[in-house]
Amino acid sequence: MTISPGDPLRLLTWQYFGGELRRLREASGLTQAELAAQVYVSASYIAQFEAGRRKPNEDVARRLDDALKTGGSFWRIVHKLIEDQGPFPPFALPFFEMEREATSCWAFEDTRIPGILQTRDYAEAILRAYRPFAAPDDDEITKLLDARMERKSLLRGPSALKLWVVVHEAALRTPVGGANVMRDQVLHLLDLIGANQVVLQVLPFAAGADCAVVSSFMLFRFESTPPVLYTEALSSSIVRDETATVDHAFEVYAQLRSAALSPTTSLELLQLLTQGTPHDADPFHAA
Repeated sequence: MTISPGDPLRLLTWQYFGGELRRLREASGLTQAELAAQVYVSASYIAQFEAGRRKPNEDVARRLDDALKTGGSFWRIVHKLIEDQGPFPPFALPFFEMEREATSCWAFEDTRIPGILQTRDYAEAILRAYRPFAAPDDDEITKLLDARMERKSLLRGPSALKLWVVVHEAALRTPVGGANVMRDQVLHLLDLIGANQVVLQVLPFAAGADCAVVSSFMLFRFESTPPVLYTEALSSSIVRDETATVDHAFEVYAQLRSAALSPTTSLELLQLLTQGTPHDADPFHAA
């Protein structure tokens, strides 16, 4: 049986994890700060683990097992939940949990359209680029595509995620999937902007050094827990909640927003990209 990220059984399991963590920590005579120092996370992370509001990855679970001498029980719980999450890579689990629980998100993407804003054809082109030997009817790709499309529901309804995106111009001009796929993707962005589901700014090539100082990252705010910074590499991810680190990331994001085109001018650029311009008859065809 696969347990989806929002399944009540999954939430109860994380609450059990948190309760056991608190019980064993207190039995060991450790404060949250002392345990945090041993497993290389912040004290607020331990507090959120214990409350079931945040979920450790497998590496942190192993360090908790070592610190509290559990014989591997924490790792087994986390590993089982990761196995039951479906086709998603284990390192991405914290991201999906945070995206679902966040009230607002600020994202910067330097090479591609953010996943939650992708069309199915664009997303499939990205996924197949990572899996060049996958069969046309590969079941795992189909499951990943279905899950990515389901995430769009987070942008709708009274408790919709408030999403602000700065995307580099390169992501809009790289012909992912070909000219038709890219044109449909930009039209989809225009629809989302028109429906007030996202605020989007384009960081133009002309921004110069502001384009080169940072790679993709996301900032999440939550109703009752501190904001976090999320970054991702090819097969790993990092979540940071230290106040100084997160504050600095917000400062960098403010700099990117300042260097980017305004939302109105960005909208006009998207419209031009779907129409072509006298100097660029088809901006989605590679040179």
